[in-house]
Amino acid sequence: MTNLRSIVKQIYIVEVPERFYFKVSGASRYLGISKNSLRKYTDLGLIRAKRLPCGDRLYSKEELDKFYGSLRDAI
Repeated sequence: MTNLRSIVKQIYIVEVPERFYFKVSGASRYLGISKNSLRKYTDLGLIRAKRLPCGDRLYSKEELDKFYGSLRDAI
């Protein structure tokens, strides 16, 4: 749990009860890809994001982990 807390401080995630959501910059750092690549993968439907009324995208940690697993399987 200590590792998660250090990640939380560095990438500014949004906490919702029993779920964590990342904004684009935090999600891209979590996955180790560029923000533009993450946006492209989202637009292609390879990863799901929730949209806030202001247009920001939010990615759940579960969705990011699932996407990361599919990347590893593809390699």
